[in-house]
Amino acid sequence: LRSNSGDYELLFWNAGLCRQVPQSASMRDVEWFSQNCVLSFSTIGIWPENADGTDVNACERSHDSRLLATADDFGKVKLYSYPVTQPRSLSHSYGGHSSHVTNVTFLFDDSRIISIGGKDTSVLQWRIT
Repeated sequence: LRSNSGDYELLFWNAGLCRQVPQSASMRDVEWFSQNCVLSFSTIGIWPENADGTDVNACERSHDSRLLATADDFGKVKLYSYPVTQPRSLSHSYGGHSSHVTNVTFLFDDSRIISIGGKDTSVLQWRIT
């Protein structure tokens, strides 16, 4: 199990023992079923220059592992090729929310992305073509 901490750490957990895995470097090449930690080895490139660590609220990898969608504080949903390992990686940016986007997810068949707005409380559906 993986999680991000409030002090910007990527943490690994042994769910069977309910304990943190102290040697995080040993987990670097593990292939995870899901990718929704905004701070990870495979999401380094989603962070804009001079980001304060709170600009990206959520991310989700497509089920076929080809794309990564992000939700940010600027009302944008961004779509990257996965993995996003290069700083300032290229993305497609989509607007539709009037304020920050709190979450994003792919439908099971990866045909659409669902995004959730913060202050505007809207649910938007984005077709992937």
